[in-house]
Amino acid sequence: MTPANPPTKHHFIPAFYLRRWENNTTGKLTEYSNPYQRKIAVKPVTAERTGYEERLYELKGYEPTLAQQVEETFFKPVDTWASNSLDMLEAHGHYAPWDNQSRSAWSRFILSLLLRCPEDIAMFREWWHEDFSATDAEAEARYQAVREPSDPETFSEYLAGQPLAKKERHQFDVFYTLVDHENVGSTLNGMHWRVLQTVPHAPTLLTSDRPVIRTPLGAKDAHVVLPIGPRQIWIGGSDADFLEQVRLADPVRLVKEVNRQVVEGAKWYVWGADASHLRFVENRFGRNPQPRLMESVVARRRAAVAAK
Repeated sequence: MTPANPPTKHHFIPAFYLRRWENNTTGKLTEYSNPYQRKIAVKPVTAERTGYEERLYELKGYEPTLAQQVEETFFKPVDTWASNSLDMLEAHGHYAPWDNQSRSAWSRFILSLLLRCPEDIAMFREWWHEDFSATDAEAEARYQAVREPSDPETFSEYLAGQPLAKKERHQFDVFYTLVDHENVGSTLNGMHWRVLQTVPHAPTLLTSDRPVIRTPLGAKDAHVVLPIGPRQIWIGGSDADFLEQVRLADPVRLVKEVNRQVVEGAKWYVWGADASHLRFVENRFGRNPQPRLMESVVARRRAAVAAK
């Protein structure tokens, strides 16, 4: 049941994940932000008070009590199941007692982080509303076969005239299939998973609003990396030998490399356990962002429409 006053604060980096960086005494983590693309701002915040945007996943054209259902009925369960999986990773590391549901929940969460940020949603919305009325000859023929005299002359005109709420509902139905993508999910589920504990003399790990480090999933040594706390790294890889090489790598250099890629990929935020990383963040913030997964999704779908 949807609550009478559903929350409008939509976390694209969930609080359950960021809480791993909170200080046990203060209950806060350190937020490094770049609001004006000039000077890095640093402040202590709780996980609930960062990594969100107001009404990010709101369904336009719906009544207020129903407009937040993407957050309430989709992302809230995704994050709840992933939180349970993260608890298992922390407690058991390589030997976590995975079942199909818990393993899929973690894979879905990883994929969601690549698709749910504000720029992703804005890009998806723009593409959807631009292309919602795009049709091919086959669809047009089906429409003409059932068209009534009072209906719009073309299928494109019919689609363009649909209520905004219907367009929004259909839009997010498609978005759900991206986060629950069967092929990508199966690939992640089939990888070898490891949890690496950093050494005490290494810097603490950072995370950001672009926290997932990845290579193309079809590559022989494909891998996906995510910091899951100040002292732990989760890594999934298609090649067990490659993961063993990572495990045996210099632990300090590994942490610095993960931090470098996470910070260089950041758009708006970097988070850490304390403010000791300020100079590191200032020198690297947003310098080398990875292409967003949503960019390739939209490009492929536009190409497919153009080819029809």
